[in-house]
Amino acid sequence: MQNLAPDPLGLDAWLGIIEAEYFSGFVPAGGGTLKIAVVDDALIAPTAVRLARLACDHGLHTVAIDAARTRLHMPQDLFFALTRALPWPVMTQAFLERLFDENGYRWPRPGQSLSRAALAEALGIAPPLLGSEINTWLTRAIWHDRAYALDFRSAILALATAALDPDADAAAPVHRWLQGEKAPIPAPLRAAGIGGRITRANARAMLISLCHWVRACGAPGLLVTLDARRLYQAGAPPEGELRYSPAAVMDTYEVLRELIDDAEHLPGLFVAVLATDAMIGGEPRRALDHYDALKMRVWPDVRPGQGQNPVAPLVWLGA
Repeated sequence: MQNLAPDPLGLDAWLGIIEAEYFSGFVPAGGGTLKIAVVDDALIAPTAVRLARLACDHGLHTVAIDAARTRLHMPQDLFFALTRALPWPVMTQAFLERLFDENGYRWPRPGQSLSRAALAEALGIAPPLLGSEINTWLTRAIWHDRAYALDFRSAILALATAALDPDADAAAPVHRWLQGEKAPIPAPLRAAGIGGRITRANARAMLISLCHWVRACGAPGLLVTLDARRLYQAGAPPEGELRYSPAAVMDTYEVLRELIDDAEHLPGLFVAVLATDAMIGGEPRRALDHYDALKMRVWPDVRPGQGQNPVAPLVWLGA
């Protein structure tokens, strides 16, 4: 395969296509995808900001992740970075309001958390009857939904239940577990049915679950921008930043390869990997050429001369 860079696409033109083809249609319809954009170093941050702005315009949640701060070669760390950035109380509230609406009841005060007792009073329903109804709805919407991994199912059920008390103390350990706290699993989590930590072994299932949950909470999807520049910088990193060995870079490529192969199971997920040309022509042990399993999935083998397909998984961008 030749690694000659084609003529770059204009950033404005590419963003317009991403908005029209993905943020306006494919992603809200439940599609998942990963794109790699090779840009000059100075364009990395502006590209991420403009992607996020467009995604927000279409109602997507947005998360920016920097390889200098998050171990991209560890899939559970990628999951934790997402869960730390997402607005869980807002999402849970939106889920409950949708749940009530789908079952014929309008939430009395949109955007405001209400206890079961307050809901029963506002809706004019006997508390025991409404409580029984809510338990049935939650069971059907969460517990019986096989799109969620079992532990994730238990976690969001606990969050929804805590929001209906409301009980911040009950929700806090669940949030800490979702965000990768390494302390032993506390008794409240075990009682909720959460049996173990999130690790490399179950990170894939948890990410799939998260994508389904984001959409169940009313957002059409999730944009994740990955600033990959740190992967290609050998030597000692600046203080507070991560160092990637060549082996860790290959492990990161494997994580990206898995995201591509899992795209059909990741509804509403748009991952934008932003890298410089060091990814293509930099240190051989870190370059894309060194990991065929990813390169074969993204490399544009067929091009019209020096032009590019703007919806290809790998594109070169210019100002």
